[in-house]
Amino acid sequence: MSNIIESIKGIITKRQNKVRQKQFLEAVMGVCALLAVADGAVDFAELMARDYILDNVEQLQVFDANEAAEIFRLKTEALQNNYQQEKTAIIKLVSPYCEDRELSNLLLKISLIIAKADTKLTSSEQEIINELKQILAIDA
Repeated sequence: MSNIIESIKGIITKRQNKVRQKQFLEAVMGVCALLAVADGAVDFAELMARDYILDNVEQLQVFDANEAAEIFRLKTEALQNNYQQEKTAIIKLVSPYCEDRELSNLLLKISLIIAKADTKLTSSEQEIINELKQILAIDA
């Protein structure tokens, strides 16, 4: 009986971790989309930076890159159609990570990678980064 209970607990824990990781993926792709759209156009360098992040961030490697790219595409389209509404939705995805130092710092680093992908940091990108720092409670 105790083996069955332990097995069930293991399945529940695994499922909860997968859900948390999926939420983090959505937050990451939201931040990437927000910064990619900030300067008016999603360019090739930003897409390459997004792919680099997907390939190298351990927390995201459990997901299919195509799934992540689709989330990114949907978020960029939503931002282009109704910027303020989608930005608010992305902020809601990001805000739970303010209490997790590791993941909040990772989100900020990812935002910087996307912002600097095309070698220039625009004022609109800097504004979004500053807003993310405030939401994530990061001083530096």
